[in-house]
Amino acid sequence: MEGWFDRRYKLLKRVLWLFAVVLSCASFLYASKIYVIDTPTTCILSCGSYSVDFKYFSYGNVISEINFGVFKSLDLGVSWELDKFIGDKKIKVVVPVFHVKLRLYGGSMALPEFVLGYDGRVIFINTNDGYYGGEYAQRCKGLYFVIGKEFFIEGLMFNLGINMSDFSKPKIYWFSNATMPLYKEFVFFVLEYDNINFFSGARFNCGLRFSVTEYLDIDWVVRDCCGRKDVERASNERMLRISYLGKF
Repeated sequence: MEGWFDRRYKLLKRVLWLFAVVLSCASFLYASKIYVIDTPTTCILSCGSYSVDFKYFSYGNVISEINFGVFKSLDLGVSWELDKFIGDKKIKVVVPVFHVKLRLYGGSMALPEFVLGYDGRVIFINTNDGYYGGEYAQRCKGLYFVIGKEFFIEGLMFNLGINMSDFSKPKIYWFSNATMPLYKEFVFFVLEYDNINFFSGARFNCGLRFSVTEYLDIDWVVRDCCGRKDVERASNERMLRISYLGKF
């Protein structure tokens, strides 16, 4: 009986994996750029639109996320993580978390945009026995504030923000990110410096974004690519992200 159950479980896992890949590769929607990698931008979805992201991590995790442009300056979203979704290990399902993003000021020729938001996600990388909220979990932004502006050339975007990830142990972090066009509007270099409070805990992430069509973005990213070897966390982790946006 146990062998029968294992076979059915592996078959179900393959079907779910195929479904996720097919859905990710749908190219009839518009690409979304509300995040650079792990850090948010000042981009807000237009009212009546929605974005869907799928992130595939080299440790087997998959995070799916959907955001809705509820009002002109307000986004609401939810994300859901499946730990060990890729591979033969047992899947661990994480409770979905919500996030919100509000534009405070739309910017001008001289002044940047201002955005306030909350992101409650936790990325469970190398968590070992401390799975939920464990020692090695990487928290996302929590409460954050971002300013951003396009500089020098068209498409060159910079964002700078502060955030507080854990309210039980209040501590302010900084992050910055940039999106740089390499080849017209088709290839971009993306980078960010995240989790800045003490340098041993900061993460430098970088990668390439390919706008395959007008409707589809594919990102290939290396997370924590300068991670210290004496810190027990996942360094040089690869991530594939497929993102798109549509309208109701």
